[in-house]
Amino acid sequence: MDRSLFRYILRHTWRDQVFLLLLTAISFPLIYVNLEIPKRIVNGAIQGKKIPETFFGFHVTQISYLMALSILLLALITINGGLKYWINVYSGVVGERTLRRLRHDLYWQVMRFPLPQFKTMSAGEIIPMIVAETEPVGGFIGDAIVLPIFQGGLLLTYVLFIFNQDMWLGLAAIALWPPQMYLIPRLQRTINLLAKERVQTARQLSDRIGESVAGFAEIRGNDTMQLERADISERLGKIYGIRYDIYRRKFFVKFLNNFLAQITPFFFYSVGGYLVIRGSLSLGALVAVLAAYKDILNPWKELLTWYSTKEDVRIKHEQIVSQFEPPGMIDPKLLEDPPASVPTLAGDIAVSALTYSENGIVNRVERLTFRVARGEQVALVGTGYSGKEELAQLVARLNLPTAGRLNVAGINLGDVHQAVPGRRIAYVAQNAHIFSGTLAHNLYYGLKHVPVHPFPYDDAGTAIHERQVRDAIASGNSPYDVRADWIDYEAAGVTDVAELTTRAIEVLALVDMERAVVGYGLASTADPLLQPELAAKAVAARAKVRERVQRENLAAFVELFDPAKYFNNMSIAENILFGMPRHPDFQLSRLAANPEVVALLRDVGLLDDLYAAGVKVAALMVEIFADVSPDSELFEQYSFISPEDLPEFEVLVSRFNQGRMAAVSDPDKARLLALTFRLVKSRHRLGVMDEAMPARIVAARQAFSTRYAGRDDICEFFQPDRFSAALSIQDNVLFGRIAFDQANAQTRISAMVRDIATEEGLNADLARLGLEFDVGSSGSRLAYSERQRLAIARGLIKNPDLLVFNEPTSGLDPATETRVLDAVLQWAKGRTVLWALSRVELARAFDRVLVFADGHLVEEGKFEELERAGNALTQLVA
Repeated sequence: MDRSLFRYILRHTWRDQVFLLLLTAISFPLIYVNLEIPKRIVNGAIQGKKIPETFFGFHVTQISYLMALSILLLALITINGGLKYWINVYSGVVGERTLRRLRHDLYWQVMRFPLPQFKTMSAGEIIPMIVAETEPVGGFIGDAIVLPIFQGGLLLTYVLFIFNQDMWLGLAAIALWPPQMYLIPRLQRTINLLAKERVQTARQLSDRIGESVAGFAEIRGNDTMQLERADISERLGKIYGIRYDIYRRKFFVKFLNNFLAQITPFFFYSVGGYLVIRGSLSLGALVAVLAAYKDILNPWKELLTWYSTKEDVRIKHEQIVSQFEPPGMIDPKLLEDPPASVPTLAGDIAVSALTYSENGIVNRVERLTFRVARGEQVALVGTGYSGKEELAQLVARLNLPTAGRLNVAGINLGDVHQAVPGRRIAYVAQNAHIFSGTLAHNLYYGLKHVPVHPFPYDDAGTAIHERQVRDAIASGNSPYDVRADWIDYEAAGVTDVAELTTRAIEVLALVDMERAVVGYGLASTADPLLQPELAAKAVAARAKVRERVQRENLAAFVELFDPAKYFNNMSIAENILFGMPRHPDFQLSRLAANPEVVALLRDVGLLDDLYAAGVKVAALMVEIFADVSPDSELFEQYSFISPEDLPEFEVLVSRFNQGRMAAVSDPDKARLLALTFRLVKSRHRLGVMDEAMPARIVAARQAFSTRYAGRDDICEFFQPDRFSAALSIQDNVLFGRIAFDQANAQTRISAMVRDIATEEGLNADLARLGLEFDVGSSGSRLAYSERQRLAIARGLIKNPDLLVFNEPTSGLDPATETRVLDAVLQWAKGRTVLWALSRVELARAFDRVLVFADGHLVEEGKFEELERAGNALTQLVA
């Protein structure tokens, strides 16, 4: 990338800059005329001097001449304003477009970083540089050339006009420019150095905060929060000191500039007034000069601001670019413009004198020479710094060798396009990254190289997309549509989405993850209109659930839905609704304040008793938590009332006990009712419900369902023959509520539902739904072992020629690790496999073992042979 900001600007925006300069040049004569007209109005039209008798045959009077000049002045003001508007808008477009290009270029530079660079440069440093630190650069780019020329041209135009009126006034106008031009740049240099230090310090602060977030568990676990606060405070203080110095110097520069600028009118009034009195200068000329000088101040300030911004932005740009050009970057030719056809890597691996060094001093891999036959499955074993990890990265072309050669199928991996190893090699590391999004997105990630099928836009969408593509090309960005179908079905060995999904389920089963994916499917929802077969199977499975519950005596573990029964494991509000609320006003959190619900409860004679129950709950909470500290976790775990609201409920309880319930406002009554609505009989044994209350609540439920029958926009009622789109599939199959007060109820009932789903043939549909499970930020919703198995599945579904695994099963328990390894090796028969192992004994399953130590290959052969030899492998096993 260009370290010179102006060279970068001109290379990418010179056509735009020429157009802006053309608009600028057009505006200067108009501005000059705009200055001349007020003088003619004062000296000519108003004073009645030098008025033409006719104009194009029309008689001219003093009034008509005044009106004509005024209208011309208005027209010029409008034209100049329009030109300035278009210059500003187009400058903004150029700036934003170039900022977009700059950010894209920096991101592309990151893609070219050598892998070791990420060990010394964290995401906390990279992200602010690309996103935040480039913002002022982009704001400056649009004005970088046109602003100084436009404002400088304005300045010269005004000065030329003043000189044209009187030479002495012209000299007075520019008399103080030399000291300003001498002092301000020198003062600005100090500000620039401080700004550079501020950027570096802020970047270090960002990195330190990122480290604190990453190490939060250790900070809290070791009670070092005060140490970390002190560290951050010291860094913040350093930034404060730098910014304080910047402000002092920056505002002194402004003060100096304003002071010198305000002295000049003294010369105008004194010298200009003297010349008017002497008759050497007309009053109109003096008025025009004063107006022109008033207009001079703005472009002069703009130029000084531009210079200050230019220096600040120049430093930022140089610092940013310097951070994005580390040594060892990958040649862009190996990343851009992939070949039309990607050659196969199904062949021998030939390594000759292969050497690799991260820092140019210590070799992590030292002159390795070996050969792996096509289809051979080879284990790489060694200690943590043996070189096996680096070798795996070299074979996957994540790193480039320092010396030697690495050929796969006769192709030198050192100078082949990244598309070849990226599509033909499956590399899976111990801490493989899982991207935010769905399981399917991560599983198919290795198949998304270029768009395969366009997104089906409508006419309006097509027009918008075409405009976006034009903007992307103009900004040097990728023209590809991220909404298109990017999946390379041919590479996966399938023809369409349905076959790919089937293949995905097979691969997930291979890595022992099918059960988890089915579980995600059970926890998801489905639309019965879009998936009627699934809905029908789920509803049909309810009969088996009832039969199993009765046969296995599981009634204590689950309450199956029955419209005529009160459910101890549902809240009172849920018992009244007996369905999933659809309308916002009928959501559980807002139900107590819903006037229709309150009126219904009053009609069935239940409202006052529910208020009374709410008062009892509030009284219990006030009594129990009166002496509990507000920041205690007990409030969050057990209290129905927050510590802030506790005094208010104490007042409500007092009013009720004094028989003044009528004085309680409707909002406060709603708060009491909300407490009652939250009660779950099996969980909250507070003694506020009498024996008759459940039956009365069931009666209220029946009244509610009658009143809102057929109103799915209000509530989707639970019905034994209806699939509910608002419930998870597991809840639809179960059609009940798991008991809170029974140990292991959740585990037992979930296992039963899963078994019934399998019996009903739901697994394939559930797995498809499970593929749409959102894995969270960086796969945070998956267990570590699940992330590892998903990464392996992602590698397998690519249908690669060569598998390079770098301890990808280290997070699995031994039994699962062995099972997954054996399944993958069986699947990969006929393909070449290099697998760096975390447990040496797993090497028995491989055709050959390579033993590494200190970057050297110390042994190779079959496991049984090396084990008997009693050399390096035996020491590792021990």
